[in-house]
Amino acid sequence: MSQGIIFAVVAAIAFAIWTVFHERASSHVNHLFGAIIVSLTAFLLGLVFLLPRIKSTTLFTDPKGILFAILAGVCALAIDYFALKAYGAGLAISVGGPIIIGGSVAIAAIIGFLLGESITLMKIVGLLFVIVGSGILARFAT
Repeated sequence: MSQGIIFAVVAAIAFAIWTVFHERASSHVNHLFGAIIVSLTAFLLGLVFLLPRIKSTTLFTDPKGILFAILAGVCALAIDYFALKAYGAGLAISVGGPIIIGGSVAIAAIIGFLLGESITLMKIVGLLFVIVGSGILARFAT
């Protein structure tokens, strides 16, 4: 198993737990303020990891990296805000989590294909399972 797959699995676990924490926080905090807290926490924790090795770390090599990181930050705020709103509206984790995560998986795969990544039969089959599963949850599990 490649390091990339291992990192992706760890990210998936963090995303799943993130979903649970969002649901738990949603009824106890203003949704925008909660999104800001999530982003601020990520920023501060990132600094804790970065500062000890700041002198030996190349922060960026191309200004496009900064632009894409800023755009990712905009999307991260939107994820936090709308996930908190979804759960604050009473959406169950067992429905919201798969829709948010599964939907993001499907959209990311489609964007990857549009950016020129190879399309294989197994990728299409997996993508269809994600879309159908999220659709079933969205339609019948609420």
